[in-house]
Amino acid sequence: MTLPDEVVRGLRTLHADLGWAIVSLFEQQTARRRTAAAPSPDAELVTLAGRRSLIVVNKDVFSNLPGVSIIPLHDDRAFLALEPGRGMSDLELAVIDRLAAPDVEARERQALERLRALLRSSRRDRSLQCLTRAIIVLERGATAGGTRRRPSRSRRTAAARG
Repeated sequence: MTLPDEVVRGLRTLHADLGWAIVSLFEQQTARRRTAAAPSPDAELVTLAGRRSLIVVNKDVFSNLPGVSIIPLHDDRAFLALEPGRGMSDLELAVIDRLAAPDVEARERQALERLRALLRSSRRDRSLQCLTRAIIVLERGATAGGTRRRPSRSRRTAAARG
């Protein structure tokens, strides 16, 4: 690698070996990036394409909201999906009920309060409209071999008759 003399002099002030000087700079930069990246909030509205948003939560914090599925996205992020026939008021009531439960730990309580505030502000924001959409989730069943067998045609027919 060819470097300008001024850069070589600067690197040598970090370490006599140029390779180690470059590694030191890289490690410093990586450490800065790690500390600069703020953790994601436990509950937030995340804008998708255009004008649509999803309620995204920290899946490690939210666990027990009746009528609500927590659909993993990546890392600790997930979005909320309501059971068929449920709406935003049901979600808000589930959050309120969970907040009233005696077994809620401090971290979950704080996240639930954040979600409740987000739901309240969304409900009051006249520029937002809540649209309920169905999502399709394909889920593999767990069996001893790790795969799920489809019932035979005769079993499906018998089940349909019975």
